[in-house]
Amino acid sequence: MTTTQKRGLTPRRLNLFRDDNTGVGINIVAVMTSSVATGALGFVFWTIAARGYSTAEVGRASAIITSATLMATLSNLSLGSLYERFLPIAGSKAHRLITIGRSVIIVTAVLFGLGFVVLGPRDALFTSSAEPWLYPVIVAVLGVFAVQDQLLIGLGRSRTVALKNVTQSTIKLILVALLIPFASGSAIVAAWVIPAAVIACWIGVSAVRPTARAMTGPGTLPGRGEIAHFYAGSLAMTAVGVVVPLVVPLVIVAQLGTEMNAYFSVCWLVISTAAILLNATCAPFVSASAEPDVDLRATTLRFIALCGGAAVVGCLLLIALAPWILSIMGPQYAREGTDLIRLMALTLPTVAFVVIYGGLARVQRKLKLAVATQIVFGVVVVCGIAAAADRWGIIGVAYVYLVADVAVVLFLLVPGIRLIRQALDPKTTLASFTGAVR
Repeated sequence: MTTTQKRGLTPRRLNLFRDDNTGVGINIVAVMTSSVATGALGFVFWTIAARGYSTAEVGRASAIITSATLMATLSNLSLGSLYERFLPIAGSKAHRLITIGRSVIIVTAVLFGLGFVVLGPRDALFTSSAEPWLYPVIVAVLGVFAVQDQLLIGLGRSRTVALKNVTQSTIKLILVALLIPFASGSAIVAAWVIPAAVIACWIGVSAVRPTARAMTGPGTLPGRGEIAHFYAGSLAMTAVGVVVPLVVPLVIVAQLGTEMNAYFSVCWLVISTAAILLNATCAPFVSASAEPDVDLRATTLRFIALCGGAAVVGCLLLIALAPWILSIMGPQYAREGTDLIRLMALTLPTVAFVVIYGGLARVQRKLKLAVATQIVFGVVVVCGIAAAADRWGIIGVAYVYLVADVAVVLFLLVPGIRLIRQALDPKTTLASFTGAVR
């Protein structure tokens, strides 16, 4: 058998979905499918809510769920990135690491939730005396539910992610319809949170706990200093990824008003969904590539093919279908947002390159360049949009993103190609790629 055949390849083509030792191709598709299905079912959820409940109650529920989701994301403290990268090599320490991390997330979520209740618009959001007390619990539930995606990926159970998220999304659709007679925003929140709580417990007992306890051996975790550096880099990248999407709509409102922000928000949702889909390819690759005996060349080829292919297909589809997608919301949305989506769609191939570079950098455990680039990108986007929106309107957002993304790719081009070539070299092992051996 040739070296190429041993690596799961043929001289002519790579089978993206062959279930080899890692199953990385199928795992990536499973996580991508989960992202698409969750987004689509979420849209249906809010459509049912809008038709069955009063506008005021939908708005109140939306504010509670959105703020709780943000608090839950922050409470995860980017621990999920550690799970993706290091759980596969944690050995018998996996269960303890999961328990400690989950406890930290729950405590942090409760503190964030209490802080929001004390400092936030309590009177506007909560209509009963019990709701403020339940809000920290909601944040904790959503925090645990969210981090389970990365836990499952790190434990080699990526396909369970799709089952978990699609099941929760389907049940909440049924609940929000059944609870319409209550005509309350609290019913909408309950329909969202109760399935998440039940499924989080089910996944924890049936998938996370037994899989973690089945992991034995001393593991091959790096030193605490290296893990700390990796964590700091991941936390910084997560912070930029959270802050920029929050700030940009505020800039649009300040510069152009709420009406233009409505058009922008719909376009932003479409493009963000596509970008999330591309980023979803990264976690299964990082987890699979952390295995000591991984075929790095094969997993990297699958990662590049699926991420890059999704970017190209997404770009072409959005350019072609932008008017139709926006016309669902109304002709004014199609008129104001078509050019914006089409220009933003051109950024998807550049986003794919950055995702691929970031994935390889995570495997290599060297994030300094990726972090620096992400921070500069965030600053340029926020400052650039503040100037461009005033001059060109919402289309200025697309100009800024396109220029910033192209600049990032040009900056990362040489180190990125070097990293890709190293990963695709048949002689490269995980140890040599991470610098464990030279």
